[in-house]
Amino acid sequence: MQNVIEQTGELFGDLWHRYDEKLFRESVELFSMRFRANGFDLDWFQGKRCLDAGCGGGRYSIAMALLGAEQVTGADISSSGLEDARQRAASIPNVDFAEASVLDLPFGDETFDFVCCSGVLHHTSDAKRGLANLVRVLKPGGQLYLLLYGKEGYRWPTMMAVRPHAQELGYEIVDQAIRDANLPANKQRTFLDDLFVPLIDFYDWDEVQGMLAEHGISDCERWTNGKLDHESSIEVQQLELEQLLSVFDTALKSDAPVYANAQEGLAAARSEVDGFLQRLISDVKEFDEGTIDRQVLEWRIFGWGHHRVLAKKP
Repeated sequence: MQNVIEQTGELFGDLWHRYDEKLFRESVELFSMRFRANGFDLDWFQGKRCLDAGCGGGRYSIAMALLGAEQVTGADISSSGLEDARQRAASIPNVDFAEASVLDLPFGDETFDFVCCSGVLHHTSDAKRGLANLVRVLKPGGQLYLLLYGKEGYRWPTMMAVRPHAQELGYEIVDQAIRDANLPANKQRTFLDDLFVPLIDFYDWDEVQGMLAEHGISDCERWTNGKLDHESSIEVQQLELEQLLSVFDTALKSDAPVYANAQEGLAAARSEVDGFLQRLISDVKEFDEGTIDRQVLEWRIFGWGHHRVLAKKP
């Protein structure tokens, strides 16, 4: 039986491999767009040594290299993901990759000027240990960028309600249902990630600040520009729930043999998604009727969203 690290690496290796050249290029450009949107001077990367901890297919490793970093190291637990990353970065000389876990980084203390760990710690068995490793390899005065999943809102409660049904159905069936629903590769990756990654955790802002404070870091800011659409657009959040609903609707209506013995599980998953979708629609109706204000509506639907944090090591 695979352990959690092997399961996580295999899952993400498969998902990143699905990105075609256009989608991957857009994901590389997202790094610069988000940093620029939050007032970060991209020239800062010139001549810096950078670590992309949990690099996946290497999109942010490549982004930092193209911004002029002296050397970028991407580290990940997925051997297949790293193979994909090496192929995509083959023409970029200032990038290398290492198979390693954020929980046990094989780098010396105070090695890097910049450490990026985007969407990784919340998938580990010990986020505090992972953060300690990130801070350890960062030079004094160096910058640390984190992305952590936030609590509240509809997205994560929906996924957590569907996960038991999806995992009982199995990856093959849900993957096929997502493909049959004709969702784009980035949406396939998102849904399969959320439904099948072995470990997943969520934080409020006080918890994130507290974790950083344990390492003497108080100089940090939570970025609010450059959010994904599902964190800021009610229409997109509703569309995503409708897309997830369509996955199970498509499978339930199909006579494909793969779904023959899965009708009960598919129906149960569909029911969970529809319940949250109807709650969202009801919330919007309350707002339209003046029962709740915009702030209450957005908190109900988005919660914290993602925590994107830039912190400076003292």
